Amino acid sequence: MVMAVPFLESLRASVNDEIWGIGKSNAIHIYNGLNLLDRYIPLDKKDIVSFFDAVSFLKKTEFKRGILLPHSFRSALLFYMAGIKERIGYARNKRGFMLTKHAPETLTLESTTRHYMRIIDMLGGRRTENETPLLFVTQDEELRYYEQYTDLDKPYIVFVIGAQYGSSKCWPPVYFSELADMIVQRLEMMVYLLPGKDEKGLARDVLDGSIQKEGIEIMDMDVRDLKVCLSRASSVVSNDTGPRHISAALSVPTVVLLGPMDARYTDYPSAYTHLISADIPCRPCNRRVCDRDHGCMKQITPETVFRKLEEILG
Repeated sequence: MVMAVPFLESLRASVNDEIWGIGKSNAIHIYNGLNLLDRYIPLDKKDIVSFFDAVSFLKKTEFKRGILLPHSFRSALLFYMAGIKERIGYARNKRGFMLTKHAPETLTLESTTRHYMRIIDMLGGRRTENETPLLFVTQDEELRYYEQYTDLDKPYIVFVIGAQYGSSKCWPPVYFSELADMIVQRLEMMVYLLPGKDEKGLARDVLDGSIQKEGIEIMDMDVRDLKVCLSRASSVVSNDTGPRHISAALSVPTVVLLGPMDARYTDYPSAYTHLISADIPCRPCNRRVCDRDHGCMKQITPETVFRKLEEILG
């Protein structure tokens, strides 16, 4: 979602039509304050009834053009069955027959931001000069946040401990525990753990494995509160997952623990992204689950990450 921001900015500058988005209901809050979309259609459930309800709604609205950023078969099927006249996207995952225009493929691996921009080129639009995603926190989001969290005045560092992609992207919980102890003891800062969906057990493992428990807290937040929490952090330490892009787009120094994925997928200009990776022969493998010893993550030591934090904060 974050890496679509330059594309949406370019689309807004290139067309005079209304721009509607469709996706998970909480995702729209990422774009708050940017004026990128005129309307948003929430689609959270993946059951067949919800799918056909969305098809029916799209048919009634009579869109003349649909742009598919995801590569999924299901997203193309949705626009195809809704009868949207012009359906534009990448012809991957055997869905080419459902598209009316195919975005041009490249022989080399490219970042997601540039990948989306090829659709702008195909439409004859104007690319934004800035390829770096930028996000904002609105005044309403800040007010809502401070009504709920009145005790977050002490400087803090945020840990993003999970990854929806798979366990291969996850730094060992004991490493997060060791790093948290260093931060609390040596830097005298708080550490907030931000678990995602189904990651509270992982957060508990990190907390249980630490010694300086009084300086570590698990925070259960939705997207709006997460944005504000990240924006107020002194720094963020994150696995290679969605919130790392949110914090960097909010101009917060973000240390990314880069494991199995090829860095070219998420390569865009950013002064706030600090990648740390281990130089081992089997990476990048892009696997969801490691079938070896997970060396790409285990060889990134807590001391290495702490030194990077000292460098950033210093």
